[in-house]
Amino acid sequence: MRFFIPQKIKNVLPSFLLLSATFLALPFIIGGDVYAQDVTATSVTLNWTAPGDNDVTGTASEYDIRYSLFLITEANWASASQANGEPTPQTAGLSETYTVENLESNSTYYFAIKTADEVPNWSDISNVISRTTLDETTAPSAIANLTLNNATLSSISLHWTAPGDDGAVGQASEYDIRYSTSPIDAGNWDVATLVTDETLPKQAGFAESFIVDGLASGTTYYFAIKTADDVPNWSAISNVASLATLTETTAPSAIAGLTADNLTGSSVRLNWIAPGDDGNSGTATTYDIRYSTSPISSETDWNNATLVTDEPTPLVAGTSQNFTVTDLDIETAYYFAIKTADEVPNWSIISNVVNTATVDDMPPATVNDLAAIIELIFMSNLV
Repeated sequence: MRFFIPQKIKNVLPSFLLLSATFLALPFIIGGDVYAQDVTATSVTLNWTAPGDNDVTGTASEYDIRYSLFLITEANWASASQANGEPTPQTAGLSETYTVENLESNSTYYFAIKTADEVPNWSDISNVISRTTLDETTAPSAIANLTLNNATLSSISLHWTAPGDDGAVGQASEYDIRYSTSPIDAGNWDVATLVTDETLPKQAGFAESFIVDGLASGTTYYFAIKTADDVPNWSAISNVASLATLTETTAPSAIAGLTADNLTGSSVRLNWIAPGDDGNSGTATTYDIRYSTSPISSETDWNNATLVTDEPTPLVAGTSQNFTVTDLDIETAYYFAIKTADEVPNWSIISNVVNTATVDDMPPATVNDLAAIIELIFMSNLV
């Protein structure tokens, strides 16, 4: 640590005081005003003259550059945002420059600097300047290389190269990914389905990918992307890419435990365990219940059988279900069978066929013409 007594002070101090008085040398306040040379929508470049280590000589040790949306003073210095990566001070009198980045566009910022020596002894605040960042109008470039692959029954993978924040440089802020079963253009962009939880943009030039799921099988989809910066300024629509999901071919399993009970003269209750959407897993979409007075042993028999209406909706695989077939004829033998379909639809084969008969639950007709016959017998008195 070095101490000095400025000559102008020596000239006015008594000699005995000069012997005992010492003055701590602090870095000089920034020499010359801090000023801003270049301003963009997200950055401000500061310029100043390097102060010294002791007053205006030597080389200081570090800068503390701060910025805020409010006027900076000693009282609020600690709450102002500190810049990152400030330059190392040069020799006193040399020109310094530093660019504060990642600022909000169209916003007024205040800037100030303090300087420290190796102790550190900190200078006072420099002059405070303010600058307003530009209103950003440059949108990210439109994505031009969107491709699709890895289609499954319900998903498609998207791939593209990240554009920039301004044209093809920097880092954008968000993507808007949309899809439709019809070609997408500027006129129908708003009605296309909006994807949720899109990936955040990487730096310009990096490879991006995203999987869109929840799609219908065997369907052709069209995809497009828009990109926005932090304003947001939105890019034009990317190239439109299309691909079809795979067609599902796995049908629900055939019902194997169809039974009948609760027989009446006009109805039969059918009971079974729900199969799945794919084999014995998931949830199927539709039942087709049919009956006939002849055996159902072939597809021809099935096609000729009577179709039931208002069948129940399939429940998750393994769940017990039942349905009562009504409007049957009394004391008649019937054959019942079921098919199950998924959403494609892929239909199962015919279930086991249950044969049963409605019962005679019709009592004899009520007698309603009961009458009494009174027979009068007249006898002659014997004489």
